[in-house]
Formats: sequence, structure tokens, C-alpha cells
Amino acid sequence: LWEEKFQSHEDSKPLGPMSVGADITFPKSKHVYGLPEHASSTLLKNTVGQGADYTDPYRLYNLDVFEYDLDVPMALYGAVPLLVSQSTATGTAGAFWHNPTETFVDIQEDENGGKTSHWMSESGVIDVFFIPGPSPQDLYRQYARLTGVMPLPPMFSLGYHQCRWNYKDEQDVYQV
Repeated sequence: LWEEKFQSHEDSKPLGPMSVGADITFPKSKHVYGLPEHASSTLLKNTVGQGADYTDPYRLYNLDVFEYDLDVPMALYGAVPLLVSQSTATGTAGAFWHNPTETFVDIQEDENGGKTSHWMSESGVIDVFFIPGPSPQDLYRQYARLTGVMPLPPMFSLGYHQCRWNYKDEQDVYQV
């Protein structure tokens, strides 16, 4: 428990094994969205419980995966720890988990018909912001006040972009 190994890499834990976690429940909500940068549906699927769609939790970790699998909760590129609930009974609400370490999120239905999320981060502190909404516009306005907004790109950068990653030669590019 004092180190992790992945292929040829070794990650030591000088202070031993540790993590932080919390459960966040959205009562009467049948739908939760968010945790972008996964090759899965926008509507988050259950990872725990009977009939769970996935066997692993959603992973929040920045990495570039070549030829990634589709419809899996594996991390992809960025990690945005925002979970949004949409319900006709309770409106729109959200939770922003402010912890930069590797994080796993399990989603499941609770016994009262709502959705429960279980957050597990590798280390750090529990720093959660609850975003009350109640409308989608209100929620995203509140989220933007919390995290800031994306600046518009400069005019010269707008236009066609072709990434050259993974092309062998000019002929490959012409075929696209």
C-alpha cells in the first residue's frame, strides 16, 4: 500500500495510503450529467448497483489516450469535476468537486428514486461547491461566477484547423 506500479512506472507514497471522499445525493432526480471528457453519453450511467452500465467508476485524470475506447468511463484529455442534476421535481442543481488529484466518481440510483454520486480523490481536502440553480441558466451563471468564463479566441485563430497527429505522409493528409 506504500507504492503503486503501472507497467515500468513506480509511484511511491511516502505518507502511506490516503484518500478523501464524500457522497452527494440528488433527491428525486433520475438524471445526472457532467464529468465531461469521457467517451460516453452525456447522461451519466450507473457504475454501481444492480444493472449498472459500467463496472468501473468515472475517472477524472488528464491524459491523452491514442485510439481510445468508446462508451467507457475512462479518463480522456481533461477533467471537469462538475455534476449537474436535472429534475422536474427539484429543478437543476449541481456540485463542483474542487480537488485537482486523480478522482473517481461512482453513480448509482438510491433507494428513494434519486441519484447518488460517490467521489473518491487520491489526496487533498474535500472542497465542494453546491450550485443551487434552480434553472439551467441560473446554474451555469453561478458556475461561471465560481470558475470564470472562457475568453473568446482571437479573430485570427478562427477558421479551419487540421491536426497532423498520426499522419504518416502527405498522401494520408490528402485522403482526409
